[in-house]
Amino acid sequence: MSVHQLKDGRWFCKIPDPDKKSGSRREYFGRGDVAEAKARAFDRDLVLKRTRPKALDSGPTFLELAQQYVSAKNFTGQSAMGIKYSLGSAILPAIGSVHASTLTFSDMDKYVKNRLEKIKATSINREIIIIQAIMNWAVNRRPSLIPFNPLRGFSKPKGESEIFFPPTKEEINAILNHANERLRRFIIIAWYTGLRPGEVELLSLQWEAVSWETNTIRVTSARKGGVRSRDIPIHPDFLIELKKWKAADDSASITTGNIIYLGKKGRAIKDIHDSWYRAKFKAGITRRIRMYDLRHLFVTSAIESGADYKTVSEIVGSDPETLRRHYQHVSSAARQSVIEKMPSLSN
Repeated sequence: MSVHQLKDGRWFCKIPDPDKKSGSRREYFGRGDVAEAKARAFDRDLVLKRTRPKALDSGPTFLELAQQYVSAKNFTGQSAMGIKYSLGSAILPAIGSVHASTLTFSDMDKYVKNRLEKIKATSINREIIIIQAIMNWAVNRRPSLIPFNPLRGFSKPKGESEIFFPPTKEEINAILNHANERLRRFIIIAWYTGLRPGEVELLSLQWEAVSWETNTIRVTSARKGGVRSRDIPIHPDFLIELKKWKAADDSASITTGNIIYLGKKGRAIKDIHDSWYRAKFKAGITRRIRMYDLRHLFVTSAIESGADYKTVSEIVGSDPETLRRHYQHVSSAARQSVIEKMPSLSN
């Protein structure tokens, strides 16, 4: 059993046939991508028919496979949290009690249909990847935990171009309630400044960059083609937080100079990433929110409050056109406000 293509472009499958001298015969499917897909699907079905046991009334459940998989792989950090959350919140409640070898494409179609009512296709794809990884791992164990993967070849739902909407104020406060001190400082700085949440801007911010006389922070810009540094005014509420942090660092004799004190060099981003997803998980937030979305939120909030693109671009260190294309996620209320301000045609 195999898939082939003739020089004239036709796709065909070789099928075992003891009545033929060659020991096989050909099944043709035509030319083009559709024909190739049909040939490969036909071949896959033949393989499954030859390998699928006649009776499958026993064997490990998907829950049992998942437990062994997680234990054997020994995932840590963000990976462990993501996999365990997907399994516990969605996958296992749906198919955990099913004997793994009896799972069908119909089972997965039903799973996808139910999940599409709650989350986007791109998020479901990640869950399908976890399911397939567990099934393939079980087949490849020695000895195998299941004789074959009945879900092999299942097509994931096609995902739309994903748009990341910034977190709401309520979501940020929920994350802050579960944040450690480093992450708390990170979020508050991002909220009030719109700094890029990486090692170049936010995580490298020094106390010496704060001007207590002018209430500004001088930021060394990331190399994005803009100015090399920029001065950002300090919001009154942010100024209160900064003074508290400075007093706490002075009393603890922290001398690194960083506003966000981090341990070993090179682990700064990973430390913050892990803290972010841990706090987000504990806050019960299931939708995807990236740390970079704090910067998007700053830009969006500023523009919706009436700020012009040029001023905002100078604060965040981006070209005004870049803000228009990539950063603004205007709320429906703001769009409604614009429409309502249009003069009536009848007047």
